[in-house]
Amino acid sequence: METDGQGVYSVVTRTDVVEKMKSEIKQISEVFSLSKSDATVILISLRWNSFKASDRLGDDKEKLMGDLGLVKVNSSNQNNESVSSFADQENLVSTPFCPHKFSETCWISYLNNLLENNKEEERVLCPNANCVASVGPDTIKKLTEPAVKEMYKRYVLGSFVKANNESIKWCPAPGCEYAIERHDDLMEDDESSLYFGVVCFCGHTFCWSCKLESHRPVTCKDAFVWFSSILDTLKNNAWLVENTKRCPRCNTHVQRTDELVLRMITCICGCRFCWRCFRSEEEHNGKWNCVEVSLQPSMGQELEDSRYLRLWEACHEDFEKSKSDLKAIDENGIPIPTSDNYFSFSDGDVDAVMEATLLMVQCRLVLKWSCAYEYFITMTQSAKTQYVKHLRGEATKTLVRHKATQEELMNQALSSGDFSFFKLKLSASTTTTGNYFHEYVKTLEGCFPGS
Repeated sequence: METDGQGVYSVVTRTDVVEKMKSEIKQISEVFSLSKSDATVILISLRWNSFKASDRLGDDKEKLMGDLGLVKVNSSNQNNESVSSFADQENLVSTPFCPHKFSETCWISYLNNLLENNKEEERVLCPNANCVASVGPDTIKKLTEPAVKEMYKRYVLGSFVKANNESIKWCPAPGCEYAIERHDDLMEDDESSLYFGVVCFCGHTFCWSCKLESHRPVTCKDAFVWFSSILDTLKNNAWLVENTKRCPRCNTHVQRTDELVLRMITCICGCRFCWRCFRSEEEHNGKWNCVEVSLQPSMGQELEDSRYLRLWEACHEDFEKSKSDLKAIDENGIPIPTSDNYFSFSDGDVDAVMEATLLMVQCRLVLKWSCAYEYFITMTQSAKTQYVKHLRGEATKTLVRHKATQEELMNQALSSGDFSFFKLKLSASTTTTGNYFHEYVKTLEGCFPGS
């Protein structure tokens, strides 16, 4: 299954990736009259560079095959052809190119140790330390243990994806089986759209470049700083706002640890003040109907950080809701209300809804990271903060309109049974909204580069 993602990338299944890999193996195999097993070993050794493999095979096929241990090796030293105390009881297996036979127990132990290290770029050799014969799929097929065969398949597929890392990446979400395939021949605008955020069908969205959560308009460097330190600072300062007040004498944070009914708090400096209004007991003169001072000028930075944290968390909740909507559609299809009339969406209609919902996830994440962007701007170019807030507000309104349009079109189609213009109208809204957010991000990155 392959579904287009904004014309820039596709979300594909593991089966799709396997078929793409098999296609390259088949092409080399047929053109140069090789077994698929030998073609697989050659491609692994040359990092799945089909052009390089073709050149090497065309220039001197015999030499390449010899260099990669795909021809009969010198068998003069055969003193350990069988390596197992149970050799006469077990299935003995060797490569097609050497006489060194090993029991399945030895093969399983050897392959487990070798392949678990994830060295996808290295070809597998005969377990005999002095042998250069390659181990390909033909050798693995002789083994009877399914787990080892599956491990080898993962090794081959892993080497293919790693070698094609610029065009294929596994979704980094735990347990996800989808991959993202980047389309070839991207124009400059398409290239930047790719970094706009890759959205998998599982709902996970990530940056194509650094594989962190997609973070435009914030740079990869600033996104790392945000996650590694700034977010913790915001949380710490938000906690201080909720749980402490600054002493009016020494400006130290004071936490009320006594009973909440106690009004007077004593700081470590010895200053005793009212928790509500910061005046001394003498200043109250026995009258305790003071008005609580909710904002302390001395806690300006903590209050500002607390505001940004609330904004970040609110946008994160909206983003998580859009991810849940996307995952529900992927797993269960389009939700259709119970009705006496039965209507169904065509495959094209379903694709349009999926594209519209994918865009919602992308845009919600952009709005979330726009909060972080605004924080960075405030720290470095505070005069431009209001402009950035205005841009974020307009982008939010645009996304809300897109969501309302999607719901309205679905309700109209289901109530009337007329789906003739559903895909066209929804796709138009998706395109318009996507273009708006594309320009929104470019505006931020262009006006304040490197922020």
